[in-house]
Amino acid sequence: MVDSHLPRFSQGVQALLLAAAFLLELEIVVPLMALMLFAAVVGGPRWNLMGYLYRALLIPRGEPEPAAPPRFAQTLGTIFLTLGTIGLYTTDIDSTSRLVLGWGPALLVALLAALAATTGFCLGCEIYLLAARARRSA
Repeated sequence: MVDSHLPRFSQGVQALLLAAAFLLELEIVVPLMALMLFAAVVGGPRWNLMGYLYRALLIPRGEPEPAAPPRFAQTLGTIFLTLGTIGLYTTDIDSTSRLVLGWGPALLVALLAALAATTGFCLGCEIYLLAARARRSA
């Protein structure tokens, strides 16, 4: 179980950091965000840096919710940010390929994180729930 406000908080911070990284051309943020998400997926609450920040800010607590859907969404975010990292560091700095293969996946993560943070609709969480229902009915 996880505090229902934590994933939204984390997604909001991710969206802001990735958008700022794109605007300021700070590509180092993309692999750092990938590592941060990977640590949260693998290590759970103990390794979740956003969880520490969330608790330190004393944000009012939400209701408990299952941790698996947000963890799956973090896994997808990790994959896309890793792909973005590869794109950023293996293409020419002034090429369209860098924009598409590097910043494209990172901005997709930023967009979906912003959507989840502002509306509560988490695409990765919904994919997880659909897959879980499909497994149960199979």
